[in-house]
Amino acid sequence: MLSLSAPAAISSQISLSNQSAAPGSSILFPVTFASEGASISGIQFDLEYDGSTMSFATTLGDALRQSGKNMYSADLASNRKRILIVGTNQSQIPDGALFNLFVNVSASASQGSYPLKIAAVVGTDPNGVPVAVLGLAGTLTVSASATITRLQVNGVLNAASWSADPVAPGEIVTLIGSGIGPLTPRTPTSPSATVLAGTSVLFDGVPAPLLFVGPNQINAVVPYEIYAKANTELKITLQQQTVAATSLTVGGAAPAIFTVGYSGVGQGAILNQDLTINSPTDPAEKGSIVTLFATGAGQTDPPGQDGQLAGAVLPKPLLPVAVQIGGLDAEVQYAGAAPGLISGLLQVNAKIPEKAPSGAAIPIELIIGQISSPAGVTLAIK
Repeated sequence: MLSLSAPAAISSQISLSNQSAAPGSSILFPVTFASEGASISGIQFDLEYDGSTMSFATTLGDALRQSGKNMYSADLASNRKRILIVGTNQSQIPDGALFNLFVNVSASASQGSYPLKIAAVVGTDPNGVPVAVLGLAGTLTVSASATITRLQVNGVLNAASWSADPVAPGEIVTLIGSGIGPLTPRTPTSPSATVLAGTSVLFDGVPAPLLFVGPNQINAVVPYEIYAKANTELKITLQQQTVAATSLTVGGAAPAIFTVGYSGVGQGAILNQDLTINSPTDPAEKGSIVTLFATGAGQTDPPGQDGQLAGAVLPKPLLPVAVQIGGLDAEVQYAGAAPGLISGLLQVNAKIPEKAPSGAAIPIELIIGQISSPAGVTLAIK
């Protein structure tokens, strides 16, 4: 008797790859999503890992950035992190890289294989109905024979967007790695500090102002001296010893708007006209002025001065500055240094168009020259 049966449906999947690294290294694990034809609008899952062997930071992938969703994370235990991906829209999460794990391997890690498990996966469709999603684990193999990588090329990130783009003069950047700074995190007492706890970051030999240094993260301001260059050589030194070096492409601008959650997407760090913080519970009026804060504006007029606070003279970007809100051009009333704050931080005052849409998460975009800020930043409008 002939029996026919339909092939089993393939579930949506969140997956990690297999990687090898030496003790004390930093390595990138993309977390990818494949919908397999299903409509997935929200996802929650846990990452399980050996907390004594590895730690990590997360940055958004292209698929998540384009989705209009936010990503939230919480440490449930020393070896378990919960990830939640949701948004105010009902759009589907596209296939591709949801986010990247910058995994830092402990210098004392023993050789062997360590799983990175994806557990307790919950998916929902645009109507909130549960949808099956599989979690496919990856493996970190610690091997003494692997090359030690302290800093990945894509570990040099815009501090506002957390994206790896060409660096621009005066841009505030975040460096992610393993053992690139002191064991005890430090912040400077002066905005012009270029050495902090024995740590320095140099671009073509020019020291960068440091905003934060720690074992796996450094925040710094790219020197204006790289202006008009095509490339720059970045070097990180610790106690006068080079611990990481890489070559970076230089751009005229790398605009990005700071966000409330410091993730690079979601609610922007924006003030309403009455100086209250813009939010879904305190939206801005149409026709009012909002103030956004950004970085990556490039060279200024007068030329930017490394590590200086903006004073009586407020430098303005050499390149033209534009803002779009809800896809409409917004009138820019001011674009320049933020008074009293460090050089490299850009303040933009823009008027919300009268015909802008209303909503809790209206897209806002900053354009400097011909370069637009990454998608995913929003503001609330009445």
